[in-house]
This record gives sequence, C-alpha cells and structure tokens, in this order.
Amino acid sequence: MTSESHAQVSQRTPLRRAPLIAGILIAFVCFAGFWEIAEDFADSPAVLAFDTGVTNAVVAWRAPTTTLLMRGVTTTGGTLIVTVLTTALVITLWRRRHAFAVSAVVAIAGGALMANLMKDKFGRVRPSAENALVALPISLSFPSGHSMGSACLAGVLIYLTLRSAMGPTSKIAIAAGLVLWAFAVGLSRVYLGVHWPSDVVASWLLGMGWLALLIGYSEARRAVPQS
Repeated sequence: MTSESHAQVSQRTPLRRAPLIAGILIAFVCFAGFWEIAEDFADSPAVLAFDTGVTNAVVAWRAPTTTLLMRGVTTTGGTLIVTVLTTALVITLWRRRHAFAVSAVVAIAGGALMANLMKDKFGRVRPSAENALVALPISLSFPSGHSMGSACLAGVLIYLTLRSAMGPTSKIAIAAGLVLWAFAVGLSRVYLGVHWPSDVVASWLLGMGWLALLIGYSEARRAVPQS
C-alpha cells in the first residue's frame, strides 16, 4: 500500500456512535413490541380484546362512500403501487446519490420480503370471509404486507424529506401527510375485513424497527462537519 493509500484510509470518517446506538435502541423496542404481539396473538386475552374492540369500532364506520374510499386507499399500499413508487424513487435518487438509492431498495423491498417470509412462520389465518368487503387474499394474515410496505416507503420518504433543503413547514406537512397515508393503509385493511388490528400494529412496529436500524446506520456513516 502506498503512502497516499495510507493517507486515504486514515482520512475515512469513522462511524458516529450516537445515531447508531439510537437506531439500535429504537429497533430493539419496536422488535420487542412486535414479538410480544406475535407470541401472544393465538391465546392472549389482551390481544383478542384489542382485535375485537378495534374491529367492531371500525366496522361500525362502514358506509358506501367510506368503503369506496378505503378500497382506493388500500390499493395505494398494494405491491404494484409500492413497487412503482419505489422504482420511481430509486431512479430519481440514482442520478444524484447511488448510496441513498440502494438504501431505499434495501429498506422498502427488504421490509416487504421480511413480512412475506414471516407469514408462513406464524401461520395466522385471516378474519372470517363473511365479514370481509373484498375477497380474502390467499396468503396468511400476520404480519400485514400492505401495512409493512406502506410504512417502509413512507419512512424512507420522510427521512429523505427531513434531510432535504426544504423549509420546516414543508417538511412537517409532507411528513405528516406520509404518516397519515401509512396509517390509512393499515386502517383500510381492518375496515375491509382482511386483517386483524394486531396484524397491522405489529407490522408498523416491525417496519419502524427495520427503518431505525437502517437510518441509524446511514446517519452513523455521514461525515462529521469539520469545525
């Protein structure tokens, strides 16, 4: 190795510990919450009461106009739309920051893959088809792929928004809109009768934990401004 190479190695910015530790801690809390639901949904009175209570409350909102709205919302969180939006995001990022583009793919596609792989592991059946407003998917219920995919996509977009040069008001408005969208997608799955509420909450926890790890690592790699 030449002296120039040694100099380059010595100038590499080390990982910053604070964001990495914060990401790990947040992920631990989220994963613990996910596992608490995953471990108990089959026989926990608390989970059963939560699922029953929330489902009954949401079903009470059913009306023709609301159902039409929820059908549209749930479509935006499906595989097709999330894939199209992710592809557009990656193409946009690739022109400027290859690393961010790759990270976006890992976050969104990795989260969706994680959710699908876990369905077979937990084997939870979906709610009764009699109460569903759409045909039940053939896949298992836990966790919710729509909720996981939309949460991961929203999380990536929120992170990129907060890291952008936009003004504070614009950042808050966009972030709030994305949170509302991810929440609405999860709510639509319960409203339409294709998921238990605990499926959705667990998916949000899983998605937040996954994003916390990736964002924590991404922030840890950022160069520290020189004074």
